[in-house]
Amino acid sequence: MTGKNFKSFIFYCSPAGTTRHAAEVILRTLQSEPAETVICEIGKNEPQLKKILQNLAESREPAVVFVGSPVYSSHALPPIMNLIARLPRRALAYAVPFATWGGATSGLALEEMGEALSNRGYGVIAAAKVLAVHSLMWELENPVAAGHPDSADDSLIINLVTAVKKNMNQPAPALLAPADLEYQPREMAEDMLKLNLDIAKTILPPRTINRKTCTQCGECVVSCPVAALTLNPWPEFAETCICCFNCVRLCPENAIAADLTPIYDRIHKRAAAAREGEPTQIYLP
Repeated sequence: MTGKNFKSFIFYCSPAGTTRHAAEVILRTLQSEPAETVICEIGKNEPQLKKILQNLAESREPAVVFVGSPVYSSHALPPIMNLIARLPRRALAYAVPFATWGGATSGLALEEMGEALSNRGYGVIAAAKVLAVHSLMWELENPVAAGHPDSADDSLIINLVTAVKKNMNQPAPALLAPADLEYQPREMAEDMLKLNLDIAKTILPPRTINRKTCTQCGECVVSCPVAALTLNPWPEFAETCICCFNCVRLCPENAIAADLTPIYDRIHKRAAAAREGEPTQIYLP
């Protein structure tokens, strides 16, 4: 196998843009090779995603799939886990999960993505967690993990991709052991298993819509990373909403509002209690 004979696919979901940043660093590093690379943002363009999955299914070359998600409530986002469940079963398939986390906890995202990818028949050959500014603290001057991902984080991502390319050049790429991604203390992991996005929705502050200032411009619909918002005629949220609060952050009229201040203390306490080791870390065989 040579570097010219494998395809790379990058799938990611990025409400706040930091997972997109990591995906673009991966893309630029891969593009230094002549091998074909395809990138797709999950939740934005279902017809495009179907074509890319068909391309992956029909490709005869070995393939490496990079799958990226921010960490929400200690887990990867549901759209990313759903994407993994849709990956076509095929021979010579490998995977690299990567997660961006906001300084509170990287949770079980890598562990769960790695297990799901392995169960789908994709050998996990590397992984990464990348520190990123906490997405719910945009109103603060000094949010948790401010300034991340930075150039040092990017360098580690580049090192990851360089190692993946070298590994893919081997006759049989080396795989990560499942235990390599089970880095959370098990007592903490048990608590994390009890959390999910549905529970988070009961804790996070509600959003209110000011119909007097809402101009029905549709910016909230455009900015929703999972197509969970419609105008009917006012903004309405579907059950698939992931509570990223992009609609609040990006509304040009401030017509969608939420008081996030009650959760700041909770985020700071979780960040102080985190036992993560290196904040940005790559995992290689």
